[in-house]
Formats: sequence, structure tokens, C-alpha cells
Amino acid sequence: MATVFLIALGGYTRGSGSGYGCEDLWPMCENGLLGGLLPRLDFHMIIEWAHRWVAALVGVLIIVTTISAWRSRPRNLRAVIPALSAVGAIVVEAWLGRMVVKGGLAADLVSLHLTVSVAIVALLALVMVADESPGVRSSQDAAWTWWIGIGAAGAYAVLLLGSLVHNLYVPGWPLVGDRVVPDLGNSHVALHWSHRLVAAIGLAYLVVLAIMNARRKRPRSEQLMVVVSLVAYALNVGLGAAHVFTKVTSGGLVAAHLLLSTVVCAALIVAAARSGGYANGSIGTDA
Repeated sequence: MATVFLIALGGYTRGSGSGYGCEDLWPMCENGLLGGLLPRLDFHMIIEWAHRWVAALVGVLIIVTTISAWRSRPRNLRAVIPALSAVGAIVVEAWLGRMVVKGGLAADLVSLHLTVSVAIVALLALVMVADESPGVRSSQDAAWTWWIGIGAAGAYAVLLLGSLVHNLYVPGWPLVGDRVVPDLGNSHVALHWSHRLVAAIGLAYLVVLAIMNARRKRPRSEQLMVVVSLVAYALNVGLGAAHVFTKVTSGGLVAAHLLLSTVVCAALIVAAARSGGYANGSIGTDA
């Protein structure tokens, strides 16, 4: 939950224009108090400073989680391996955070930073639900796990495309520039159009997935995660529209948009883990 909050805070930091609040000094703040350890009473500096220290706290929590998983008896490698991977990812994330600041908030670095952040959430979700022994899977179970996994990958792609178009305002919604097929020769317009097209396909896919999940009479816990992902995704479509109507000026909308996107990805990862026998409870039960 702390990692999800960090992603939302990062979205607000970017959306509010606070990403350069500490200028190009990292991890301290340029001209801050106590040699940059504390911020001045400046809004943007305080937001960026808070983002960095919440990130440090998340790093500590992930390390503690990994130590706890390693020391547990019997040791559960299904929890240890993703926990160790999360530690490695948080090191990469810290380095990317530094590069984002030093690189003047370059869009590609910011998107890569978000890519790793959501991957960390996925790894921690696996740690949280990891079972000590796999469930018994049929070929139908394995195929269904892949279908849910495709949904998770699609949601991930929508999120990353959204991060690339964040600062590139183009009017019109749901159509880009009020045209079914806009001028794709403009890279900004092409990115927006791709983002919305993939987002629309993703919404339709999740609707079908939720219907099929209910008809297959999957475990209630698995069905719940698919429904959560669908509801969060649908709400996020509304936030995407609001994002356009406010001309990409609201840091709060950016934070909420990222928060729901992360929830969608995490819920689908948990659903896939449950259907694949990775998570708590055997296949075909409601444990």
C-alpha cells in the first residue's frame, strides 16, 4: 500500500509541476534547510522532498519484507523470490529517480521510472498472496491464467502509454481532435490516439473477462479481483476524460489516474496468481 501511495504521490509531483522542486540536487534539496536535508517553506520543494523520503521509506519496508520472507519457516520461495526481485527493482528505481532529476524530467525517463514502480507493486502483490505449495491445475486453468495475464499486460501498456502523453495536451474526447482517425503524422497526436485506442480495447477486454469469469464459476476471491480491476478501469476512463477537459492542469487528477491504473494492474496480477495456483487457496476453492 505504501508503494501504491508512492506512485500516486509521484503522479501528483509531476502533475503539480513539483518534479523540479529541489532543482537538480539529489537526494537532498538545493538551497534547502540543514544542507538540503529539509525543505524550505516552498510548496514545490516540500512536495518533491516528501516524494523522495516516502520513496526511502518504501525501500526500507521492502527490505524488511524480504528479510521477513527469508526468515520465515518453512521458507516460502514463492514469496522470497519476488521479494528479492523487488529489492533489486527498488535499487534500479532509486537510480532512475536520480537520472530523472539530473535529466531535467525527460519524458522517457519518467515513463521508465513508472514502469519499474508498477513492476514493484506487482512483485509485492505476489509476495502478499504467495502460497507454499502450488494448486492443482488443469489445462483449462492454465489457459484462463493466460487470459487474465493478457489483461494485466494490456492494462500495463495503457498505463505506460498514458505516462508518455501526460504533458502533451490534445483537445477532444473520446476522439482525439474530434476525429476518428486524426493526423497521425503528428507524433503527439499519434501517441494520444494510440493510448485511447488501446484503453478502449482494454475496457472491452475486461468486460468480457469479467463475464466469462462469472460464467466459469471461478473462485469468489478470483472473481472479486477481476471485478475490482474492471470497476477501477471504468472509473479511470472517466478520470482520463476529466484530465483532457481540465487541459492537463490538475495534479490531483494525475495522482488519482495513476492510483487507479496501479490498482487495475495489481488486481489482475493477484487474479492471475490465484487462477494459476500461485496464491493462497487451491484451484476450485474459495479459500
